[in-house]
Amino acid sequence: MRTLRISHPGISGAHTAATIGFYTELLGVELVLRQPNLDYAPEDHLLFHAGHDTFIAYFLPRDEASAEYPQAAAGSGHMDHLAIDVEPESLDEATARLRSAGVEYEAAEPGYERSIYFKDPSGVTIELLAWNTPPPAGMLQAAISKRAQALRVARGAEIVEDEDVSAAIANLRRASNSRPSRQ
Repeated sequence: MRTLRISHPGISGAHTAATIGFYTELLGVELVLRQPNLDYAPEDHLLFHAGHDTFIAYFLPRDEASAEYPQAAAGSGHMDHLAIDVEPESLDEATARLRSAGVEYEAAEPGYERSIYFKDPSGVTIELLAWNTPPPAGMLQAAISKRAQALRVARGAEIVEDEDVSAAIANLRRASNSRPSRQ
């Protein structure tokens, strides 16, 4: 078996209108499907397109007033957060939008990326992240991450830094350019 990518996390929430507004208006994610949840009649199944054929599925109550769902909580057996890749310039725009909407957020710059963390209406932590050195078009993040990890280990460093990512991209480009062309 060969996996392609994560299609979507499936999240249960309690606040239908707020969740739809949060993802579509605040984050600019497109709602591409809304239908009854075939597994549980009191809920709708929503599918938000997060870009490049990746999705966020949400199961939300049709009647919020009668729903008794707890807020999301991190911990063993629970989803800690949902990370969404964005272009570097989008991070500043997202920060401004969150600030304008009164949504609290926390910024971080761990290693090779910049991130902001905040909660959606159901209490799920969302991370928007941008690589400091964005992956070139056509170069898979998995290949870059794997090579950067090897470079980090060789350096004896604790975490992957941007220098590892930059070197990994350069290594992968050299390897790609040195392959004989098929004509």
